[in-house]
This record gives sequence, C-alpha cells and structure tokens, in this order.
Amino acid sequence: MFRKFFGASLLFLFAFLFLFVQTVLAADISTATEVAKNLSAKYYANAKIRARQFVDLRTYSDHGENHAALVAIKSQEAADAVEQAGFGNPWYSSIDRIELQIAAIMHDTGMDGGTFKTYTDGNALRKDHSLNSAIHVLENRKAIAALGVNVDMVALDCMGHSKSCSGVRDLTSHEQWTDCFNRIDAAVELYNKKYPAAQIYFDKSIWTTGETYKKFSEKNPKQIVEIYNFNRETLARSAATIAALRLGDANREAAQFPYTQGGELIEVDFDSYVSPAKNWQAEIQRAKIFMTNEDGIRTSLLTQGVDTNGYGRMYMSGEGNLSMSCVYNSETQNVREVFKILHGKSFPLSTQECIEERLGELDTMKKFPVEAHVKILGDYSKNDKKKISRIYSRYCKDAQRKHQFPVTFEFVKE
Repeated sequence: MFRKFFGASLLFLFAFLFLFVQTVLAADISTATEVAKNLSAKYYANAKIRARQFVDLRTYSDHGENHAALVAIKSQEAADAVEQAGFGNPWYSSIDRIELQIAAIMHDTGMDGGTFKTYTDGNALRKDHSLNSAIHVLENRKAIAALGVNVDMVALDCMGHSKSCSGVRDLTSHEQWTDCFNRIDAAVELYNKKYPAAQIYFDKSIWTTGETYKKFSEKNPKQIVEIYNFNRETLARSAATIAALRLGDANREAAQFPYTQGGELIEVDFDSYVSPAKNWQAEIQRAKIFMTNEDGIRTSLLTQGVDTNGYGRMYMSGEGNLSMSCVYNSETQNVREVFKILHGKSFPLSTQECIEERLGELDTMKKFPVEAHVKILGDYSKNDKKKISRIYSRYCKDAQRKHQFPVTFEFVKE
C-alpha cells in the first residue's frame, strides 16, 4: 500500500516539476520576446525608411517586425523537428530556445544598413544584412546577456541565418565557418574604428581558440587555406540552431502578411498567369500584381519600371501561392519541409522557383536527414488534376535528382 502511495506521489511530483519547468521556460521566452522586440523596433523602423530610398528594394518582400514575429514561431517549429531528428548526434538535439527566439526576432534588423558602412544601392545593403544584424546584437550585449543567453551565439545565429550573406552554404564546412567568423571580426574592427568611444566585441572562444591548420581549399583544390580548429560540439549546437532559424525564415506566409519591405500592400491576381509557359519569365508576362502604399495609392508592378528582371513578380506570385511548415517525419526520421500550394493551376513555374529557394536551405543541411513534400490543395476537375500532376511530377523528379534528397507531392482537400 505504502509502495503504491509512494509511487503515485513520485509521479505527481514529477508531473508538477515538469509543468513548473515548462511554465518557467514559457515565461522566459515571453520575457525574451518582449526585450528582443523592444531592442529591434528602431532598427526595423529605419529599415522600412531605407527600403524606400532604393528602387531595387521596392519589390523586396517584408523583412520587418511582422516577418520577424512569424519567423520566431516557425523557427521554434523547425527546432522541434531538428531536435527530434537529432541528426544521429546529441549535440544537434540541444537547441537553446530562448537564444533561438532572440535571434529570430533580431535576424533581419540589419536591413537598416547599420551605421558603420555606407550603401549606395539596395542590393549591396541586402547582401550585408545578416552581418549588420549580428553587429546590432553585439551593440545590445548588456540587455541580451541579462536574459541569460550567450550574446555571441545570438550574433552568430543572426549572421548565419542567410546562407548567401554568411557564405556558409554547408553547415558542416569548417572552411566556410572560418570565413564567416573572420567576416564578423573584420566588421567589429571597422565598427570600433568608427566608434572608438562605443567599443563592441565578438568573443569566438567558445567555438575556437583561434589556432589554425592548413588544408587545400574546398573552392580551389590548388589553393591552401588556414582553417580554425573548432570545438565540434559547440559548432554543432550553433549549426542546429541556425538550421532551425534558416527553415523558420524560409517558411514565410506571404498570404498572412502580403507586404513589401517598404510597407506597401501586395495584391496578386492568381488567374493572370500565362499557360503554357516555357519558363517563369514567360509565365509572369501578363501578371496583374499591384502594390498599395500607406497613403492608399495603388500602382501596378508592370508599369512602374521597378521590376525589369521580373523577380519581384515571380516571388510575389510564387510565395503568395505557398504556405510552408517544418515537421519531423517519424516514419523516415527525417526533417520534412512541407509546401502547401494554395492554387494548383496558378503560376506553377513561379511557385516552383520559390520552392527551389527553400530547397536551397535544405541543401545547406545536405549531410543531415532531410526531405521535402508538396501538398496541392483544392478540388480539381479530372482534366485539371491530370495537367497539374504532370507538371509537379516532373518537377519533383528533377528536384530530387538535383538536391539528392526525397521530394514528393500529393493532392489534398482541405
């Protein structure tokens, strides 16, 4: 009798402790969220103003406060999948959720261009935005450290969230990580030269002592480069966190917040595509896409000379046709990226181009167990379903061959 009572009491105690820990964690994330939002607000406000200064940023999709809030949700979702997959290594299964939350909220603050460099065009600013975000984190070291997280890890998360800006296209490449760390160090040095009275610093000692070894370069096998000796455990932990952040960032829901970086509302007529089309450039030639500014003035993306290469129309129609999420597939034990296509017949090539952009994020995790699955929503006639099936069957086969991980599709009624 005593044994049963004792066992029941232990179960109750463990249950209470579990709920207590979960409550404390939730409260910590809530506090971290508010602090990060407050720190980020001025940067995102400035980023919106800067976007209006450059024509090449006018069609760039929103990377402001609302986007950051969604990325925070999606990154935690992706972290669940990454931790469950574990990648066969416990180092990848211990993501600091508070660190991830702060990084997710601050990851695009660098779209304001920072203050220690001068930009004359929007594309150059955009290429540096993750580096500038890392600097903003370091500028706020005291406030972020008060939340009980490692500030340098948050800065690296922000730097690493963009594969193109950070240069880390393979999360296991020590050569690419070495270049990434060196770029942060160089930016800090440049910042401190401009602001000698407001010094910042980046402490990389948790990843490396700075000792190096020489090897032939991955980019050029004839060239010898110096690579940092990394602590594999801490680098793996950062790689897992950044993987979750990259997936969270990729899983934007354009339909939930259809705005540009400058704050203009995007309206897409999903019946205005060219079909059949040999490529997405031909597919968007008759696209009816409008932007409405904060004064209520509506302009056409086709007539304002702001989208000469068509990328704005392609991304607006493709991303606007997608809803994305990241889950753990218990059957395959893979991290699964799920793409829901809202309009199966609409802008298929533009939609696929936007899916490709996301598969590129999975490519950075290509040594890990990943997969992609496309769900085509809606009810279609037999003839339409046959046409759509032909298009996406071909695409999935090509994508699987290109990316070397499973890419599948199905029709789903929701």
